[in-house]
Amino acid sequence: MTNFPLLNAFASHWWVLLLRGIGAVLFGILAFVWPGLTLVALVFLYGAYALVDGVTAIFVAGSARAWWMIFAGLLSIIAGVLTFIFPGITAFWLLILIASWAVVRGIFEIV
Repeated sequence: MTNFPLLNAFASHWWVLLLRGIGAVLFGILAFVWPGLTLVALVFLYGAYALVDGVTAIFVAGSARAWWMIFAGLLSIIAGVLTFIFPGITAFWLLILIASWAVVRGIFEIV
């Protein structure tokens, strides 16, 4: 073995990287094939995440009086609420971004 532990890990677990790459490419292709279903799921998952993230940030920041974190939490809550009120505004670009990232990432993992 060499003195490069990361290289050793990649060499001995190459098949895990291959599976990750194949999974990412499949996710990206499915997102392109079924954009409506993918889009709805991603938009609502993001909205839920933003709400939970915002509430958590405010809860944690309140005890530490970290005003910047309270502000970030409020922005996150607003983003989550707006996602549920107007899901179509950013949905298309969210889908394109995630699908493209998944395909490119998967290709790099495979290669």
